Amino acid sequence: MPSSDHKHATHRLEALIQQARRNEAIAAKLFDIELDMLRAAELSQFADGLTEQVRDRFELDEVWFALTDIEDNRRILALLGEQGGLSERLLVSAVDFLRLTENSDTPVLRDNIRPLQPLVPRHLRSRIRSLAILPLQMEGRLIGALILGSGDVTRYQPEMESFFLHQLAIKASAGLTSIWAREQLRLLATRDPLTGLRNRRDMEAVLGQELGRSQRHEQPLALLFLDLDDFKTVNDTWGHEAGDACLVHVARRMQSLMRRDDSLFRFAGDEFIALLPGQTEERTEQIASRMQDDLKSNPVTIRGEAVSVSFSYGIACIRPETNTTTEELLRLADQRLYEMKRRAPA
Repeated sequence: MPSSDHKHATHRLEALIQQARRNEAIAAKLFDIELDMLRAAELSQFADGLTEQVRDRFELDEVWFALTDIEDNRRILALLGEQGGLSERLLVSAVDFLRLTENSDTPVLRDNIRPLQPLVPRHLRSRIRSLAILPLQMEGRLIGALILGSGDVTRYQPEMESFFLHQLAIKASAGLTSIWAREQLRLLATRDPLTGLRNRRDMEAVLGQELGRSQRHEQPLALLFLDLDDFKTVNDTWGHEAGDACLVHVARRMQSLMRRDDSLFRFAGDEFIALLPGQTEERTEQIASRMQDDLKSNPVTIRGEAVSVSFSYGIACIRPETNTTTEELLRLADQRLYEMKRRAPA
């Protein structure tokens, strides 16, 4: 009969083989996740794909991002919002984040989430019992974490081995750094550097897409062409820096009044274009009026003085049954803008 030592050695060998197989399976999952990250064409696709893949492949209750409140992260979250991605995300104080994670550059595992609640979305706090905080770094700087949450209190405990979690953290950091660098290059080509709005080049592409969508789905499409009144006077009186501040102020005020599906562009100089899918001409008149009232109620402050800003506008609205082209739509809005300028009192 086999000796007890032989049985023990056999059991130990079987355990090692089973562990090797588990490790191999985990490594294969990480490889698939990495491939999915590399295929992402834009930031929202990367973020949504990463959280969904990690959650599903490792059978977790929820996976989310917690980013520190630095300017780069605000820009990341703003772009995610524009692209309609990542429903679960948090922006937390950098000081709180570093304190709660002890400024660790390796995964932090916790089976008591009460002290870590600022890192957990409010609606998940009653469900999540343990979590793994995977640090994310960009250009050598800690910017936040990918957080894995489980309703099983034993899933993540401080003394557990975290080698594969560390590997996932490294892959996620590299993927985020890469996709953000590509987005930055794209933004340089499609964004107005002063206001951050999409530029004329991007507007022409988006207008073509919206026009096609309007005709396919038989929905109206409105184009609102805006031109600031007496903008030259602002530059001549206060200087070009004040003029730039005025343009940024106007862009932010108008953008705050728009729906998620609407798009605002800086067309040229002090001219802006708003694309409003699904809006009729009557409704667009109301939107323009509300924008005018908002600017009147919220003047821009230049050197301590409140300066009121107004604009003239032209509206072009197509019906889905018409075969209007992008050039015709722009020409009509521009013509109506000119007519409003001409009617304005001297």
